[in-house]
Order: sequence, then structure tokens, then C-alpha cells
Amino acid sequence: MRKLFIHQPFFRILSPIFSGVIVYLLLLLLNNNVEQLHEQFLGEELYVCIVLSYIVQELSRALLLIFEKLPKRKSSFLNLLLQVIISLGISVLVVTLLIILYYKYIVGYSASNEDIITFDSIFSVITLIYILLFVSHRYLYKINSEKLEHEELIKQNIEDEFHQFKRGVNPHLLFESFEALIILMNQNLEKTDEFIDHLSTIYRYILSNKDKQLVSVKEELENLHELENLFNKLPYRNIKIENHLTSDFLVVPGSLLFIVEMIVRNTIISSSIQIRIEIEEQDEQFELRYETHDKINSTVNSSEIKEINRIYSIYSEKNIETTLLNNQRIVFIPKLTIKK
Repeated sequence: MRKLFIHQPFFRILSPIFSGVIVYLLLLLLNNNVEQLHEQFLGEELYVCIVLSYIVQELSRALLLIFEKLPKRKSSFLNLLLQVIISLGISVLVVTLLIILYYKYIVGYSASNEDIITFDSIFSVITLIYILLFVSHRYLYKINSEKLEHEELIKQNIEDEFHQFKRGVNPHLLFESFEALIILMNQNLEKTDEFIDHLSTIYRYILSNKDKQLVSVKEELENLHELENLFNKLPYRNIKIENHLTSDFLVVPGSLLFIVEMIVRNTIISSSIQIRIEIEEQDEQFELRYETHDKINSTVNSSEIKEINRIYSIYSEKNIETTLLNNQRIVFIPKLTIKK
């Protein structure tokens, strides 16, 4: 609400000046004193009108802030009608009191009923216009905010679909597997079917679970074993995964596959280096522990897994974290459960 233009200092300072001048001109027209414009435009009456405009607008603004904090009725029309009636009533009361005091102590005689009605009518219109400005601008602000939120949601959905597509297709693993498959077809045709089975199982699991939010860790580990077999059939890969988990819990689909592949991608390619990954269990999390042989220009860190962290943050207050201890890197992953 504070973003609405009626609350900006620039508007609050200049608006009463313009409205005060308009009130002064209207009073001159109503009293047939337009010729005074040529004689004394910057007279005492002009300053009185500006001060009254400032008081009325600030009063209207204060009432708007008060009404925003009060409990609302179900009908928005009744809320607006009640707000207009109360604001006009208070505005008339304040203007009447100020005009009586001005005529009595400054001008030197009592104000006539005609003068009071004239001032009250003009400043009531100003109060009404001020309320309508607020309501219309707030409505436009609400509509624009909803459109921006809708556009942001569409953008977020597109980004999520894109990231999900990247995780699902995984072009690096796919093309590397195709290259290895071409070589395998020329060297050992009998092992080709087994290699295709591993590859198809992994992608079938990834694509079939793309609409699922969570899966069992046992199901994830079964497909992780398929990824292990697939990597071991690629050139210069030597991977061993040791699972020590005893309990069953939930994980984000494909998260373990993504992390293990990330470990493999950031490790020096050599058939003499075995990537031995141990999966250990703790109370509220489990960990992937392996000895590091990082490439010179890349390494596994928290920024590499920020997309999975973003998904995990929906289900857990803890993030996936990495730490380096005695030449071993440990990836901590929170356990996910569904509260009944």
C-alpha cells in the first residue's frame, strides 16, 4: 500500500497547492470576484485555501490508513460506502470548525451559513476525489500485481520445465553412451543389448518420474545401480557404489543419479582411478562419501547442486551441502518424510 502515489512525499506536498488554488478560483467565481485576480492573486484567502487543502488531504490520507487496518465486511461496496460517508462527515466537521475559527479570529466577524456551505461543498468534493484516486490506484495496483505474479509463475514454470527437461534428457550422458555403444557394436556385439538395457532403464526411470515429487530411496538406489553399471561400461570409467542404508525414506527423483553423475564428471578420467562412493546413514540425513580426484578446472561444490537444493527447500529446511575432510568429499542430503 505504501507504494501508491498518494503516499509519496512529492504528491503530498504539491497536491494541496494545486487543489488550494482551484478552491480559491472556485470561490472567486461563486462570489463574482474574478476581477480580484488582476489586483491581488497571492492574497490571504489563497493561503487559507491551500492550508485547508493540506489539512483535508492529510486527514483523508490518515483515514484511509485507519480503514485499511480495520476489519473488513464481506461486501466491498459497503466498505467503500462506509468509508466515503465517514470521511466526508469528518472532513465537513473539520472544515466547518476551521472556517468558523478563521472568520471569528482572523477576519473579525462570524461566518455566514452560505460561506460555510460553500467551503464544505468544495472540500467534500476534494475529499471524494481523493478517496476515488486511492481506490482506483489501489485497484490498478492490485490488477497489475496479479498480472506480474501470473507472469512470474509462467516464467517459473517454463524454467522448471526446462531444468526438468535437462535433468531428464541429460545430453552429456546420452551422447557419451551413444559413442560408447558405437564402439561396443564394433568390438563386442553380445554386450550391446546389456548396455542398451542399462541406458534404457535409467531414462525410463527419469522420464516416468518427472511428474512425481518424491520417490522411495530404495527405488532411487535400484536405478543408481543401473547408472553404476552403465558408467563402468564406458571407456576409462571405474565406479563402485557401496550402499549402507538400512531405513527407507523419500528423495527427489533423480537426485542421487544427478549427484553421482556430477561426481563422475568432475573426477579425472582414468581406468586406474576407482571412484568408490559410500552411502552412509545418519539420523536426519544421509551422506555420499568418496575420495577426491578432482579435475583441474572443475570440482563438486554447493553451487553445482543449487537446482536440486531449490527443489529440496520445498520439502526440508536443510540443504544439500558438501564438505572436504581428509581428502574425502562428503555430500550431505536430508532425509524426506511425509507427515501424516
